[in-house]
Amino acid sequence: MSDPSDVRAIESKDYWDIVLGQLSKRPSVIISAGLLVGLYAMAIFAPLVANDRPLVFEGTDYGSYRSAQRLIKLAAADLSKKAAAGQVGFDEWFEGEEAKGATYEASAKENWIEKWASAPKSFAEWMEVDRGSLDLRLHKMRQQLGDEHHGLLDSTSAAAGDLLVAALAADAEAVVAHSETLSALAGEVRSTLKPAKYGQSAEAGKTVELQPFRSYPVIESLSFYEIYFMVFWLLVLGLPVWNTLMNKVVLGGDRMRIRAWRRRKFAAVVLLPVLAVLGWQLVHGDAASVLQATSLKEALTEAKAEAVDVTFTPLSFGMAEINQTEVFRPPTWADSSRIDDEGFYEEGAGSERVDPETGIPVNGTPVLVRFGEAQRNAPERHLLGTDSLGRDILTRMVWGARISLSVGLISTVLLVTIGTILGSIAGYFGGWVDLIISRIIEVFQCFPVFFLILIVVSFMGPSILNIMLAIGIFRWTGVARLVRGEFIRLREQDFVVASEALGASSARTIFRHVLPNAMGPVLVAATFAVASGILTESALSFLGFGVQLPIPSWGSLLVESRNPEYWWIQVFPGCAVFITVILYNMVGEGVRDALDPRLNEG
Repeated sequence: MSDPSDVRAIESKDYWDIVLGQLSKRPSVIISAGLLVGLYAMAIFAPLVANDRPLVFEGTDYGSYRSAQRLIKLAAADLSKKAAAGQVGFDEWFEGEEAKGATYEASAKENWIEKWASAPKSFAEWMEVDRGSLDLRLHKMRQQLGDEHHGLLDSTSAAAGDLLVAALAADAEAVVAHSETLSALAGEVRSTLKPAKYGQSAEAGKTVELQPFRSYPVIESLSFYEIYFMVFWLLVLGLPVWNTLMNKVVLGGDRMRIRAWRRRKFAAVVLLPVLAVLGWQLVHGDAASVLQATSLKEALTEAKAEAVDVTFTPLSFGMAEINQTEVFRPPTWADSSRIDDEGFYEEGAGSERVDPETGIPVNGTPVLVRFGEAQRNAPERHLLGTDSLGRDILTRMVWGARISLSVGLISTVLLVTIGTILGSIAGYFGGWVDLIISRIIEVFQCFPVFFLILIVVSFMGPSILNIMLAIGIFRWTGVARLVRGEFIRLREQDFVVASEALGASSARTIFRHVLPNAMGPVLVAATFAVASGILTESALSFLGFGVQLPIPSWGSLLVESRNPEYWWIQVFPGCAVFITVILYNMVGEGVRDALDPRLNEG
């Protein structure tokens, strides 16, 4: 005789418990889903995987300090000039920028809208731009100076603040007085706080010795949304562990309590990253790293910066970092990639030291190995080779995953939302509502979707946002037909009739009672839609209508060269697209099988 507790456990399983149980029995689905989770993790954590900035830097940066120190007086002069011009000066500047913007807009000049959106719109904002520029330079200097010099920098910052207050109050006399004070202090900073060059001793009253500081350039450069998704994905990756522990320890293994806590867990996964973003803002929000985004490796290579301790990412190349000495270099694990000390390939056409046509000697270009990079012929230097500008293909594929995967996912969310809403309305109400929506679906299906997307993107301009919108707007019809069919099947069921009899509104009946029971086919369609979105983005980028350089996507990487001699440029990004699409299709087939009651009877 069976244990009654076992019977209750079986009876307490709901529809989705059974579906998840079926999916757990399919190794192909588990492996495919795990690989997709890994791909998304790679894309989300791209700054920590491939970056020309170090994860940790402790040392001094002479070039950055010197640049900030030399421009202090110029920043102070700009702030004083704006303060003296007052509201009238801002109005004249604003009118001039508007007229310039109209000219740019008429000529369709790129990036004008984005630039104008961030431009100051008031006199206070106008002043804050230069005040922020001055404070940033003071902060860069403060990081590498001893406490004995902080007083002068603090006085300079305070004088800038007093000048800003006087300018906003339109106090002309105070503006003149504070401008003179600020100018004198900025001049003193420039004349007395020059950095002593490496290997030289500081001269009292003329130069100062830089002090090592510790910073985390990659972390400090992350945006809010990057922090959010990193924490979010860590929670997703840890789901099997923390969810199991919570179900057993906190909820005692009670299925009814576990089911009741599903929404709370979902809310926690969504909201906890927000707290992480707020915490990061408190710690690093005001931090201004001394390190320059594009010059640190060169500064360390050229001894313009000194490192006491430095740690780079696993791939120490930037997303768009150029190295003209390694143009079209094959993967460095291949024998054909080996280059000698003089810059000639050890075999193949690149090994020729004399031009075969003219007989003129050819000069080799030795490979430039920057600080933190693997040695010239190390197998791990360029695992997937380089492109026409010497950029590392693997690094660009890691960053390109962000574009390709996000386009597929976000466009799918959009098309599923549109299709679900319209399909629900058509299937639930029927009659003339169903007739109108069905005719709209048929009109959209009359045209080839890819060419419609191509036309829209060509007119709206090549951008990832436009691709996402175009895919979502033109590919919702399949989901709408699926949802409509499910609603027609379910709307006469007893639970729907009971909901209407109890006086529930149509919206509540549709989205609270009917839709959850119609989501099975939608989930299957969604997995295939993501794969289709990735393929569409890759095709558009290949044709030049996708992401614009230097930002990479898997599709745009394929266009770097169509010469079969440089096979690695087509093979590796193409394999990434192929494998991702296959993984999504395998997950989709597994979900379809798990949702099919005929396959679950056994």
